[in-house]
Amino acid sequence: MTRRLVVVGDTLLDRDVDGTARRVSPDAPALVLDEESTVDRPGGAGLAAVLAAADGLEVTLVTALADDAGGLRLAALLAEAGVRLHAVNLPGATPEKVRLRARGQVLLRLDRGGREPAPPQDPEHLDALFAGADAILVSDYGRGLTGRPGLRAALGATGTPIVWDPHPRGAAPVAGVRLATPNEAEARLLSDDAGGGGRIAATTRAGQELRRRWRAGAVVVTTGAAGAVLCHAGPTPLVVPTAQVAEGDTCGAGDRFAAAAAAALADGALPS
Repeated sequence: MTRRLVVVGDTLLDRDVDGTARRVSPDAPALVLDEESTVDRPGGAGLAAVLAAADGLEVTLVTALADDAGGLRLAALLAEAGVRLHAVNLPGATPEKVRLRARGQVLLRLDRGGREPAPPQDPEHLDALFAGADAILVSDYGRGLTGRPGLRAALGATGTPIVWDPHPRGAAPVAGVRLATPNEAEARLLSDDAGGGGRIAATTRAGQELRRRWRAGAVVVTTGAAGAVLCHAGPTPLVVPTAQVAEGDTCGAGDRFAAAAAAALADGALPS
């Protein structure tokens, strides 16, 4: 039976411009990138939805899309990936992240769409959608959707397991989420922890503080190549090392982790 996942959150348009940098501009101390290829892909919650759909889940994305060329491009990319849309209007322009790269190395990132976007509309008709899902993944990218009152009320009322991937500029998870997945830097910032006492101790302290504040079932703090630390009931965390360490661009690693966790909970797995 196909598992059903609802992904909720802010969607961005990611554009990778790859080329070759062989020379410096004669009119400025800057590299000149000779463009060779450009690839567009959904970013933010859209990336998490695409990753989950590629794993064979039936995915619906609750998001906000702007009525512009970027929004149309995102809708087309998501449809090609097999993601169903439950979208509301996003005021203003589509947020874009354009990465200029040479040999896989990012030389410069150009952000478009405004640093302080207008809040999107509040999605409607969510109760039945959430009730019919096996799991919900909230992928917050700090652009206002997760703070909408109607959306938060629907998330708080559902009995469906929720994984919440937070953002420092986003809303706090609703009470009772099954699992929250901040990375190490986010956990320390959100918990107001200054560090100290060793990496595992500091990570555990931050994770347990967030678990208390958010009234979450568990908080797992990802620590890059060092693995993850699961903070749940009791004073002793579960420290999970990585099976292997990959090199290269880490963009999307958090989305991959959160989507995999939501899929596992949809299968009935325990957070551990």
